[in-house]
Amino acid sequence: MECDMSVRSGILAVLSLGPAYGSQVHGEVETRMHRVGSINVGQIYSTLDRLQSQGFVINEGMTGDGLPLYALTARGRAEVETWLTTADAGSSWSDFVGHVLLVASLPGAPVDDLVRGYRDAFGEEAVPTADSTDEPLAALGEQATRVLSRSALAWLDDVQRVLSTSDHARPLGSMRPRRGRRPRQSS
Repeated sequence: MECDMSVRSGILAVLSLGPAYGSQVHGEVETRMHRVGSINVGQIYSTLDRLQSQGFVINEGMTGDGLPLYALTARGRAEVETWLTTADAGSSWSDFVGHVLLVASLPGAPVDDLVRGYRDAFGEEAVPTADSTDEPLAALGEQATRVLSRSALAWLDDVQRVLSTSDHARPLGSMRPRRGRRPRQSS
């Protein structure tokens, strides 16, 4: 199963914080992109393998308990730098939200530049006009684009309001994810 581009970029962005093991990357990407439960950990590992074979990521040794650590190469770091400020209005709503949230969670990241880019991408002049208003489906498509654009701009207003009152950036987490279920309490 292929990981989408936003998750691929999210993995690279998380690794910009420092070396991390696969399950740690999984947890960080899910929570920072507000996609908890929607990303299969196997997708993370297969994407890390592809990123490694493409020269974006290297193996950086092991944790104390033998988990492989992944780190960015110069090529991976350059990819992250581009992604941090590149707004893609053609992405899905989930990818758009995840992109902004993840960038806002990274210390020193240019979230204001990204928000500005998305504002430009979703602005009035970015909304296409139908060739013929006589075509009801074309008019409905145009209306849907306008509604989504207004929603995106309103959400970006909320993002800027929240970020102006507090810093939500955080370093790479060190909490180990729990595996399995807690044992049942016997009665």
